[in-house]
Amino acid sequence: MPNLPDASSGPSAAALPPRANAAAWMTGLALLAVALPVVVPISVPPVSTMLNQSLSAFGVLVWLLVWAVWERNSAASRGGAPVAALLLALVVLEGGQWWSGAPYGQRLLPAAALLVSAAAAWAAARGGIGAARSFAFPLLVALLTAALLSTVVAAVQVFVPQWADGRLIAFPTAPGRAVGNMRQPNQLSTLLVWGCAAAVAVAIARRWSAARLGAMLLALTFAVVLTASRTGMVGIAMLAAWGALDRRLPRQARWLMVLALPVYFVGWWGMEQWSAATGDFFYGDDQVKKTLHGDPSSSRGRIWANTLSLIAAHPWRGVGAGAFNFVWSMTPFPDRPVAFFDHSHNLPLQLAVESGLPFAVLVLGLLGWAFWGARGALRRADEAAAITARSIAFMLAVVAVHSLLEYPLWYCYFLFPAALMAGCLCGGSPPAEAAQGRVNLGARGLMVVAALGLAGLVWVGRQYYQVAIIFDPALSIGDAAPLEERIAAGQRSIVFGHHADYARVTMAEQPSTVVASFGRTAYHLLDTRLMVAYAKALADRGQWTEARSVAARLREFRNPASQSFFEPCAKPVKGEPLPFQCGGDPGLPAEALRPEVVFAKP
Repeated sequence: MPNLPDASSGPSAAALPPRANAAAWMTGLALLAVALPVVVPISVPPVSTMLNQSLSAFGVLVWLLVWAVWERNSAASRGGAPVAALLLALVVLEGGQWWSGAPYGQRLLPAAALLVSAAAAWAAARGGIGAARSFAFPLLVALLTAALLSTVVAAVQVFVPQWADGRLIAFPTAPGRAVGNMRQPNQLSTLLVWGCAAAVAVAIARRWSAARLGAMLLALTFAVVLTASRTGMVGIAMLAAWGALDRRLPRQARWLMVLALPVYFVGWWGMEQWSAATGDFFYGDDQVKKTLHGDPSSSRGRIWANTLSLIAAHPWRGVGAGAFNFVWSMTPFPDRPVAFFDHSHNLPLQLAVESGLPFAVLVLGLLGWAFWGARGALRRADEAAAITARSIAFMLAVVAVHSLLEYPLWYCYFLFPAALMAGCLCGGSPPAEAAQGRVNLGARGLMVVAALGLAGLVWVGRQYYQVAIIFDPALSIGDAAPLEERIAAGQRSIVFGHHADYARVTMAEQPSTVVASFGRTAYHLLDTRLMVAYAKALADRGQWTEARSVAARLREFRNPASQSFFEPCAKPVKGEPLPFQCGGDPGLPAEALRPEVVFAKP
């Protein structure tokens, strides 16, 4: 088949930097920052994605540092209104992290991630689209590489799961379903759809043949089928719509993009036939049954309804950043979903419930202003730059849709690439104006920020190690200390000490003796074990009203793990009073059940 037509007057004038060494360095750094974090399968409890997110932060900080060193003596440039609006939105989000009563140690990492995102967006905006040291094209190459590698991982996890060893390919968490090395099928599907968009842009820029692009889109689309992700299906539909509507794309590329949707459905049908013929399970069958039997959003409708109720109760200031799980878990909701949610699974709702409606409107308004102002990048006369910009805009739209259903941007390996994309797009039109003779203080300041960030990452790694050895003594250097000592050491961690607190309170024979350890862990993720321990601690202290309220909230979850806790209520012993958990529901509000409030009482 013939090659795809070139989108510029020369061989990818916007995509290929004039300095070959700069292009190679930028691509290598992009692979380190974007591709590597999502293909590493190693998981170190208690946070399954800790290594992936740490690698993402490390790679992005190194990339920013190298870029800033290159740019420190170049002419300073002025960003336009879209860049200013984007950065202001990130600054407001940063401020929102400190507008909360949740433990500050648990807000440090989100706040740091937002600072890195702002730095990445600023640098990407200065690099623009098409410059020698632009972040845009290397980012696309890295995403395509990550998606293609993840396609191999997906195939192994579904067809030969015995090959998954946890060192090169993560163990599949559900039979017949690809989860990638991020161990989350919806995240994998978004990465694969990003890969489809990157494939289109790179193929046009590099003048690859239509057959080569078609083979990539076929593999990536089939891998989306293997995730059995309904979010992924929406992404493929968006890809087909982009191909149908964008008349500036080469005709062959458009046809291949439109064909992705029927290929998806043929692939789904093929997997059903494979499952029927071999007897192997395909998770997509289960997804179809759930959808047809009235659960198209996996209980999201109920968590959204609960979240709207919380917003109505706290419209101006919200419940506080990092406090959603606690407030939702401790607020009476007889119709709550049975899963333990630490997020509302919708980005606008999350902003509103945690920080208030005015805050959410301000942030979303600034982002809307930024992206509306950046629309000129999509219509640039330079075709190669315009196609790169439209690919980036599409990928931002995909992750935005995903953010209406889940929270991918709460993970560094999605947040940082999205920040780079947003910066590239907002800085892509018009080209940044260079002010000759002005010292580039921004680049030099970025050097300091990146260097401090790398030092902070080492400190965070040390903090995490203190907690990780609690759950995996084999990580200890030398002989592992006794469990009690490891827990005590972990509790000294500012950032991750809540995991050690969880171990302390759930293992205590008498939870009321360790009430000081409830303060942090209660704000992380309340589950059955923690709520049982919390209720028992309150009862031991004679705070019966509060204890019965916590027990009533746990009963609403209808979790099988709580059966033994409520069993005495179903089988009372004659002549003995019923335990506190069998009493009526006092219906106390979440504010009255905060650990810092109830344990402050004498």
